[in-house]
Amino acid sequence: PREVQCAREILSRLGSQAFRRTIGERDLNGLLALYKKGAADGGFESGIRLAIEGLLASPQFVFRFEEPPLRVAAGAAYELSPVDLASRLSFFLWAAPPDAPLIAAAESGRLSTMAGLDREVRRMMADRRSDVLSTRFAAQWLRLQDLDKINPDVRTYPDYDDQLKRAMKRETELFV
Repeated sequence: PREVQCAREILSRLGSQAFRRTIGERDLNGLLALYKKGAADGGFESGIRLAIEGLLASPQFVFRFEEPPLRVAAGAAYELSPVDLASRLSFFLWAAPPDAPLIAAAESGRLSTMAGLDREVRRMMADRRSDVLSTRFAAQWLRLQDLDKINPDVRTYPDYDDQLKRAMKRETELFV
């Protein structure tokens, strides 16, 4: 029916965003089973609500799993899959899930080449979302939040004030 097809489209799109990859048929069928159960009890909206609850409770959403290749010895180094690389790259540069162009680059194999990886990193760094790399990373690494706890003696450092404290933090973020 039309409602099931509509639910399929909604859950496919949301599932791909939540799981940070194109959603597989198996995952989609699980979400559709939840939709059908909810729809049987309370209609289309109840079905979508139950499926979204299932999506948000899924370990695939809550955690970032990186599956090692099948033939890798325990403890051995291996190359990340392009989709796992896209996810790592996105969370490092943006502190957010990968966007559609990055997922497309990963799934098409473009992210597996140095030229493709370079192109995506440059695109991501040109985006305002990459500001989080300098602000959040610098703050955690250099413990910039501790600046709020520093209150030097005013007689020894009469020029130290809130404006200087903010400027010190911002200068460090810009440097990083």
